[in-house]
Amino acid sequence: MNERLIYLRIKVKTLVAESQIIRKESKKTNGMVKWNLNDHRKTIVRQHTRFNLLAYGFLKGISYESMEKKCNETPSFNSISNVAIKFGGNREDLKVWIEDAKAYLKSNK
Repeated sequence: MNERLIYLRIKVKTLVAESQIIRKESKKTNGMVKWNLNDHRKTIVRQHTRFNLLAYGFLKGISYESMEKKCNETPSFNSISNVAIKFGGNREDLKVWIEDAKAYLKSNK
């Protein structure tokens, strides 16, 4: 396995652990602190986890269609591109993958 792929897999696992830690800590608090922790977990951490997982799938050669069969919100392909390129993705392959993903999303609406 590509060394960069290992680092990306570790990053995804770290984001998942961060989400679990935030959930556990938010149960110990109340009020605005609890709301802010939950908001951070549900928006920032969840989005970054999704983008990193999609980039990981691209680098492993998995189509977008097989990763997200049901999707309510179009992902940020710029964020996915940044992660994929950072971890060794080919720009041309990524461009084709993104075009296929957009076509799949358009056909499912």
